[in-house]
Amino acid sequence: MVIRLEINNYAIIEELVIDFSDRLNIITGETGSGKSILLGALGLILGKRADSKVLLNQKKKCIVEGIFSIEKYGLENFFKQEDLDYEDQIVIRREINAEGKSRAFINDTPVNLKTLQNLTTQLVDLHEQFENLGINDNLQQIRMLDAFAHAIETRVKYEQIFKDYRSELSKLSSLEDRQRDAVKQRDYLTFQLNELLEVQIDRKKDHNLEERLSELDHAEEITAVLNGLAYGIEESEMSLLSQIKELRIQLQQIERYHPDARLLQERLNQSYLEMEDIALEAKKVAEDIDLNPALANELRLRLDKLNALMFKHQVSDTEALLEIQENLDHQLQDFSDLDDEIEKTRKRLTGLRKELSTIAEELSAIRKDHITTFEKKVSALLKELKMEYAAFKVGIKKSNELLPHGQDEINFLFAPNKGSEFFEIKKVASGGEMSRLALIVKSLVAGSLQMPTLVFDEIDSGVSGDVAKKMGEILSRLSETHQVVSITHSPQVAARAHRHFTVFKESTGKDTKTKVRLLDDESRIVEIATMLSSSPPSQAAMASAKELIAN
Repeated sequence: MVIRLEINNYAIIEELVIDFSDRLNIITGETGSGKSILLGALGLILGKRADSKVLLNQKKKCIVEGIFSIEKYGLENFFKQEDLDYEDQIVIRREINAEGKSRAFINDTPVNLKTLQNLTTQLVDLHEQFENLGINDNLQQIRMLDAFAHAIETRVKYEQIFKDYRSELSKLSSLEDRQRDAVKQRDYLTFQLNELLEVQIDRKKDHNLEERLSELDHAEEITAVLNGLAYGIEESEMSLLSQIKELRIQLQQIERYHPDARLLQERLNQSYLEMEDIALEAKKVAEDIDLNPALANELRLRLDKLNALMFKHQVSDTEALLEIQENLDHQLQDFSDLDDEIEKTRKRLTGLRKELSTIAEELSAIRKDHITTFEKKVSALLKELKMEYAAFKVGIKKSNELLPHGQDEINFLFAPNKGSEFFEIKKVASGGEMSRLALIVKSLVAGSLQMPTLVFDEIDSGVSGDVAKKMGEILSRLSETHQVVSITHSPQVAARAHRHFTVFKESTGKDTKTKVRLLDDESRIVEIATMLSSSPPSQAAMASAKELIAN
């Protein structure tokens, strides 16, 4: 419930404060006096967009502040989720500077517009002028019927699952697009991978393939050289070992004459052992040499294949070929995973469709159970508002598709005269009939909602006399369970006020400002009498105003 609204530096409002009643608050004033400006300011703290054009004085900030009582509306969890301090009475403030930058606060804690909107949509329903056109909108009609039928919780459950359903549909579409692209690539990638797998690249063996082939190609030459080396060291007539033996004998003969001879002899001994080892190793290596032309040919063919693959993939070694092979394998595995993911997504969609269909049936049953009552109550109120022969009907048809709010296609139908056919409201209802229908449906729906505050901007547009009086009665009854704020040009509606404000313009030599005044009993009579006749009001108008208020 709105307790107080403070507005500073907004449009043509310099500064004003309005303290609201918890019942029916009526705002009147001449056309152009600024009544709708009040709703614009209220809209700011409800989270509507704004820019620097709303500033009266461009050198100062615009500040709109509202004090709300929220203790009866179970909003503790909302404040906890948003990490805000909960109090039974809260202050919502909106500031706009000269650059058009906006800031919002809840109990002095900065919040974004989304958070502000999420809170205030649970506090105030702002029914602005010409919004009765919303009664023609099928989505609004569904919401109205669901509110009346207490089906909102079921519909919200459906909408949450439908959101997941739409997300999965979008995901499936994306996966199938990828699959179509994959089909074009899969055969080519499979061919490339099989070409590499067929070669069976071996990280160790293929690493030194050229060296092995070179050894095989020169096996005879290598063997001859190694055997010749061993022969020259130990087997020939003038072998190195026999020569070293002879030199050692000669050194032994002179070692007693010169001390260095012994050192030289020791070095020759070491050389002898080294030569023996070289000869032995040369024989062993020569024995291990593979004289296998067939194997050489096989390795040559393999090397040619590997070189061809390296040239094809523009890499320089087998390690790079293995990386390409692994990458191709991963890509093909991704395609396989893609098939699995598509299948899983389709299964999830089947499950979600089944779940949505079940809830849609439940939702449809709730709606159908309440349609007759809804139609009867609308028709009864139409009679109260002097539309005795008008008829109202809710058209409901099951769609073959899952829709965002169920499977029901809802349409409010109206027959303005006795014997008239039913048509969509917008096709047959006049402005006054539209206003009356909007108020009727709004009042019935509001009775089913926990919405604390209902704001109406000229919902009585196009009606007068007894009809306006009945509309005032409906608003008055509505204010027994909700705080109601109504801007009106109708004296019959204004007479029902529990608190009555008038909006007027005050001009000085320099500018014009909008002001608001709370009317006392005497000034209320004058205001309503003026609405009935002119300013100043006649004595007859004064008497009529007193009678309207008394009744």
